[in-house]
Amino acid sequence: MSSVRDHQIDALLHRGATADVWRATRLGPNGFAVPVALKTLNEACAAAPDLVRGFLKESRAASSVAHPNVVSVRELILEQDRYWLAMDLVVGWSVRALLGAVLASGQRVPIPIALSLVRDAVRGLRAIHEAGLVHRNITPDNLMVSTAGQLAVFDFGLAIWHHTQRIQFTLPIEDLDPAYASPELRARLPVDARTDVFSLGALLDHLIPEHGGAPIALEAIIGRALETDPARRFPSALALETALDLVSIREGWMVPASYVSAYVNDVVRSAGPATTVAVAISDAEGSGARQVLPRGRRGMVGVGSTLPRARPRP
Repeated sequence: MSSVRDHQIDALLHRGATADVWRATRLGPNGFAVPVALKTLNEACAAAPDLVRGFLKESRAASSVAHPNVVSVRELILEQDRYWLAMDLVVGWSVRALLGAVLASGQRVPIPIALSLVRDAVRGLRAIHEAGLVHRNITPDNLMVSTAGQLAVFDFGLAIWHHTQRIQFTLPIEDLDPAYASPELRARLPVDARTDVFSLGALLDHLIPEHGGAPIALEAIIGRALETDPARRFPSALALETALDLVSIREGWMVPASYVSAYVNDVVRSAGPATTVAVAISDAEGSGARQVLPRGRRGMVGVGSTLPRARPRP
């Protein structure tokens, strides 16, 4: 298939266990053309009703959020009995790729850069929570840093609606990254927005491993976000964002996106080939091959573009 409605398919970006993602161009009158990503279930999975329902659930969840720090979904297309999800094409690198490049260089992510990235993630999650959703899968694989230095959250494959939060959920444990999933999520207990706060704390923990440049106030923020008991965590993404803003302002760590862009482009390009194009690809499509980061509070370990597997958090 060379086209899907008014989208010209250009190239395959990713082939997963259940879905394929294509780079495409949306065409319009008078030479109008916009690059997009098209995600669709592969032929075998498109015939499985449960997988189709899951794909449509992800589509509805992603389309309910409109925010600069969330990958936007443009439309759901039904073409020749197959669903296609059209979304923004983000050119850049995942946070996983950034951390791998930093490890390979033997450096650490500067604290102002790390906090800028996490504040972007927090703002995206605020929008997700305000739309009535819990993401449940915040990991470095599902956070994209564009070449312009802006981070965006994607992958709504495990998202749920707030109004169902009292239901006990059963998730395949292999779909969860043990280094980022909250204790209640791994225990399959009811969850709310605080489970995403835990994941953000884990992200901070890995981006800012314990070293002399981290003040006590920042260590306290990370520790509170990582509390095992949800009642002891920040009650919302907004509360976490406020705490990060205050420490960033006090320490002089507020930096523009252009600064983040220059750093990320320099670090990642020097560690490997040219730009990787990433889109909203469900993490569950390749979880068996996924590697996770070591616990940051005990120091970053490992060298190279692949990362050692971490022990699950308590």
